[in-house]
Amino acid sequence: MYNTFVKYLIFPLSIFLIVLSSCTTMSKGQITSAAADVSSSLVSKDSESLIGESGTPFLFETEILPAPAQLSALWEGLTDSGYDFSSRGDISILDTDDNTWQRFSSSREVELWFERYAEGKAALAVVPTGKGRLLLIFDKDRRNIHPLRGLKVEEE
Repeated sequence: MYNTFVKYLIFPLSIFLIVLSSCTTMSKGQITSAAADVSSSLVSKDSESLIGESGTPFLFETEILPAPAQLSALWEGLTDSGYDFSSRGDISILDTDDNTWQRFSSSREVELWFERYAEGKAALAVVPTGKGRLLLIFDKDRRNIHPLRGLKVEEE
């Protein structure tokens, strides 16, 4: 009786849970879609949507924003800036590595932020715009309801 129980219920359930737990990261396609949504929200000046997608501490350019009120001010300012955030080509998705932080800053504070919040846990989406590139950091964990963790605008 016990062997039958293990064989037909416990074993398949265990396999199912292992497969389910391995599917907690966002795919490149999902990150590309999320990056396109951020670009669209910036173009349509939808700061509320951007605030809802963003988690703290948030890396903006070279600054770390620890509070939701700072995120609100950031997104409201960016959507009102008049900068052309329209996507002008294919979005590239890169895994973060030991050197990704240097695209944002050479400061030790930014390096530590990457070590804690991005290294191996995040992806970098590069969105070409009319004036340069938009760099977006996404937490790859699908369970995170605020996956957008950083932003930098690289002008050409």
